[in-house]
Amino acid sequence: MRTMRIPLSLLLGPLVLFSQAISPAQQAPAPSNQFFFVLLKRPANAPQLSPEAAKKLQEEHMANMVKMNEENKLVMAGPFLDNTALRGVFVLKAASKDQAQEWANSDPAVKAGRLAAEVHGPWLIPPDAIHTAASPQSMERYTMALMNRGEKWDPASPAGRDLLKQHPAFVGKLVEQGIMALAGPFGEMGDLNGIFIYRVAADQAAKLVQDDILVKAGFLKPELHPWMTAKGVLPPGQPMQ
Repeated sequence: MRTMRIPLSLLLGPLVLFSQAISPAQQAPAPSNQFFFVLLKRPANAPQLSPEAAKKLQEEHMANMVKMNEENKLVMAGPFLDNTALRGVFVLKAASKDQAQEWANSDPAVKAGRLAAEVHGPWLIPPDAIHTAASPQSMERYTMALMNRGEKWDPASPAGRDLLKQHPAFVGKLVEQGIMALAGPFGEMGDLNGIFIYRVAADQAAKLVQDDILVKAGFLKPELHPWMTAKGVLPPGQPMQ
């Protein structure tokens, strides 16, 4: 399958992960359809279910994802592969964050209290960055980095602005080398600033992210998780073992 090459100018934008460092008055108007990144988490007080009830709820959860995809609401989804409170990801295309939250809350597993939906966004990625799955039943493995705000986060400082200007070259090199599948900021202020999705295994991604100039400077604190999604949605990842 041909690897998708995303134009660097579209992928990165002027400040890569930090459009939120620009005041709202400086930002372009939001498009009518935007991407919203949803973290699906297992609540500490999630209800216990019998094996039969859990299986039925999982089937309803999967059926709802198929339905939302057919309605052009859900454009990417996939579970995390490590055993933490983070269970999976939805990427929704909606007109507003409130609408994305409403759709996420309508999922049967969320309604049942087995999952909680944490919506971030809009997620500022190119409109053609996510593709229709080539094989919905075939999955590929990636490493997802949640780029959280670090202790030394200060985009308004002279040093911070200088680092932000240098950052696109670092991310662009990873894209050109086929290491990065997708990267983008959130157009909101918050502790979670953006998402990196690596095409390499977690151990290699962990080394690469520590070389990021913003991570070295303490501006960002990455949180890495193995993750998978349907084949063809992103540039090829690692095969499932």
